[in-house]
Amino acid sequence: MSLSIDIVPLADSLDMYGEPRSSSAYSLSGHVSIALSSPYSVFERRRPARILLQSVLLTFDGQTEVVTEKLGYSGIRLCSYSKSVELGPRTIELTNEGQEDTDEPCRWNIVFDLPIPGWLPASHDFAAGDIGASTQYFLHAVVQFLVLDDQRANPWSFSTLCSPFRSRARSIQTCKTITLRRFIEPPTDEPAPVGLVNYLLTGPSTEGAQIPADVVSKIQVLASVPKHVDVCDNVLPLTLRLRTKDLEDDHCKRLQLKQFAVEIFQEETFRRVTDVSVYQTQYPLPSADCQPPNKPLLHATIWNLGLFLNPSPNTTSTTCSGSLLPGGDSGIYYLTGDRHIFAEDAETASWYTLETSIPIVHDLKSSLEGVPGASKLCPSGKSPIYGVSHSLKLTVTCEYEMPSGELVGADLKFTIPLTFGRVAPPLPPRDILPALYTAMRLTDGSYPLMPELLPFCANLPAYSQLFDSQGNRKMDATPLPLYSPRSSSDSETPVDLLPTFNEKQDILDATTV
Repeated sequence: MSLSIDIVPLADSLDMYGEPRSSSAYSLSGHVSIALSSPYSVFERRRPARILLQSVLLTFDGQTEVVTEKLGYSGIRLCSYSKSVELGPRTIELTNEGQEDTDEPCRWNIVFDLPIPGWLPASHDFAAGDIGASTQYFLHAVVQFLVLDDQRANPWSFSTLCSPFRSRARSIQTCKTITLRRFIEPPTDEPAPVGLVNYLLTGPSTEGAQIPADVVSKIQVLASVPKHVDVCDNVLPLTLRLRTKDLEDDHCKRLQLKQFAVEIFQEETFRRVTDVSVYQTQYPLPSADCQPPNKPLLHATIWNLGLFLNPSPNTTSTTCSGSLLPGGDSGIYYLTGDRHIFAEDAETASWYTLETSIPIVHDLKSSLEGVPGASKLCPSGKSPIYGVSHSLKLTVTCEYEMPSGELVGADLKFTIPLTFGRVAPPLPPRDILPALYTAMRLTDGSYPLMPELLPFCANLPAYSQLFDSQGNRKMDATPLPLYSPRSSSDSETPVDLLPTFNEKQDILDATTV
């Protein structure tokens, strides 16, 4: 007898949307395929294989590992959820009787549906050289069964003589890697407008400033950046608005804007397992009894460790960062023309607006050369021992004309948080099925399929088209008119919707003339 199992998820990946929430859950569905066949034997003809299926146990397990020179190796279990698939009130007998002589095995599919917590971080692989962090998820399946002997077989056959020495109760297991992806928002069939976040930048760092403090403190900077930046984008739109508030007219006319500089950083943070208390206050990690070394990780990549690692016992966390600007781009933007943009602020106090698009790169190998960490642009996120964050460093350089005529300067420095994420692919158009059906028209004008053969749910709209992220029904932009009963006068008077034959003839004659 030959028995094999395989896990077949319903989708290639487990997709989650929005911010991680401990109160939400997603469905991981699919089936466990059980293949049963009778092996070829030189001593006797193939016999039907018969087993008694006792249980099917599924376990979804997630883990995060960190390997750095300063911290060494750290691993933590994110989640562990087990569920036994219901097989009915009794065990199930499986047999390939009648098909034992074929080379194709008999297959049975055991359907499963597992609830997965919605706060889990996205899957992440180790960087080149196995230095960095990794977040992985696995689905394990253990099938327990009992081998049944065929009572109709020859009692003096070779397999019967050997059966007392074989264990009748057996189990078989397999594992499938599950890719978890996080997206900014659920997919839609229409492009969503880009949301902006406005930051009123106050309290700038003015180290080495020569402009009087009472003048610098009156400068206001308002920065607008996207709420989420797609990791596939090549530019980052930035809008700056500047003005002064409660500054005297004489000082406004002496003040001018020289330039501004931007720098975009990706920062990775690695922590030891002992430094996860803050994360545990937000998300329910498994207890210490389920963590290494009390319960080892099922797929710990211990081989990533090398003899070169010499971790510091006093170091609990370490960071590495790299620039997202292209090589050779200084990120400095100079103002041309009249730079006295604050001259009229004492009278009107209006905002002076600057708009630009900052180029960003995806390959960070040159930026992070010699530094352990990711070599590519990664989405923003965090796990108990690993996190990725992004920020924009803004420097606004102003100049001030002293009463003596000397120009002095000051650099106003700010830090703006950024959030990079993945945008879900758009949904197919709502009328894609009618278009496909039209495309199937044959040369003679007929169709290879009848409309009633299409799936009954094919024309149903997606959930995101009817409900928002909070589960509330979306308002239709063009609602249907309210129903009004037909009046008795309307029902008695017939209305011709099409012209009569004589009217058609008149139209044709007029067109001909």
